[in-house]
Amino acid sequence: MKKEDALRAILAAWRRLPEAERQTKSQQAAFAMKMANDPEYPFRCTGDRYQHVMGHLDRNVSGLKKEGI
Repeated sequence: MKKEDALRAILAAWRRLPEAERQTKSQQAAFAMKMANDPEYPFRCTGDRYQHVMGHLDRNVSGLKKEGI
């Protein structure tokens, strides 16, 4: 799977989550960690797969709350 296709599929999976499960940066980070290690979304990249997934989510998701605010 090409990196762009995998990241697009990961973003779609994020958007399919119930809204209550995608409200905070910590929920986003946990989701990114899960997806970075999920064999269903294989892609090659240089560096840390988690950072690639988080960066993609950060660029495409806005308005998340930080914990405790």
